[in-house]
Amino acid sequence: MKRYSTFDLIIIAVLAALGLGTKQIVRPVIEIFTRILVIPGGAIAGGFYMLWLVLTKRFVPKFGSGVFFGLVQALVVMILPFGSHGIFTFITYSLPGLAIDLIELLNRKNKNALLFSVLDGAVANVVGSVAVSIFIFDMPLEFLLFVMALAVLSGNIGGVIAHLIMKQIQGPLLQTAIIDSDITTKQEQLVEEKVAME
Repeated sequence: MKRYSTFDLIIIAVLAALGLGTKQIVRPVIEIFTRILVIPGGAIAGGFYMLWLVLTKRFVPKFGSGVFFGLVQALVVMILPFGSHGIFTFITYSLPGLAIDLIELLNRKNKNALLFSVLDGAVANVVGSVAVSIFIFDMPLEFLLFVMALAVLSGNIGGVIAHLIMKQIQGPLLQTAIIDSDITTKQEQLVEEKVAME
């Protein structure tokens, strides 16, 4: 396991907090419509807050960052008076992260970013929905399959959104990195010239 820097841990904590915040906003809004249609709102809303988990794997592409993301959320949820599933909270929140950690082992060279973002979003949402369905609601198999289908669709959308966000952020970050690299290179050249003159 690669060593985590302080910056890595800060990124994971911030994105985990954004995921929880998004969940509290998106889920009630979506459930207004899903209750009318009598379909599970969590599976549909899940894709829109799982996108923060996908972004975590892009910003901190190290094995275990997905699990850390889920554990941070579980700890916060256990403290706050909403969203807790008791002892199962640590399972339902960390399993999606573990699933993405395993998937990203196939994407070590960061190829097919869109494909893996879509796959990450779908798998994370399906695993999360199935975990809640089994450990909390004890759903029958037929209904569970329906929930999984909705979770795949919503997770795909979340993965696409995460990919688009990352593309928007990567541009300025790469540009800054190139500028910093150029400045460093010029400074090194000046030092070498100074040494040569002496």
